Amino acid sequence: MNDYIYPDDIYPYDVVTVRIETWEFECCAPLPVVGEESSWALRPMRDSLWLDGQWFDGSVHGGIYPDLERTAGTVLSIRLERGEFLEQGSGHWALVPGSIDHVRVEKVPSHFRGMPSLVTGSRGWMETAVVVELAVPARA
Repeated sequence: MNDYIYPDDIYPYDVVTVRIETWEFECCAPLPVVGEESSWALRPMRDSLWLDGQWFDGSVHGGIYPDLERTAGTVLSIRLERGEFLEQGSGHWALVPGSIDHVRVEKVPSHFRGMPSLVTGSRGWMETAVVVELAVPARA
């Protein structure tokens, strides 16, 4: 399940899954690394298929405001979310249904395969988000 064994001195913990769009990293988000601490302003994912309430969209765009509680914890695993795109009209690309997959990595790359990698008249893949499993202190 996880690529990192959580240290014994912090038990018990909960795992929160955070999805961060790639543009956040290209703009201003710090790059998470497995085994290191990371923090995010979270909101529940609207379209999540998971019913456990543990999937969130993460953001640090423009910083995290002092009155907004940040969620911090140790990064257990990182997956790059990729999707296949098909051109539908000049310069308009649509995600191919069912094409999303995830690739495990130890750290987030500094650059992503994005829109410039798509070639007119053909299908192409690009990275759309990073999914991070974050170990946070257990709720009482």
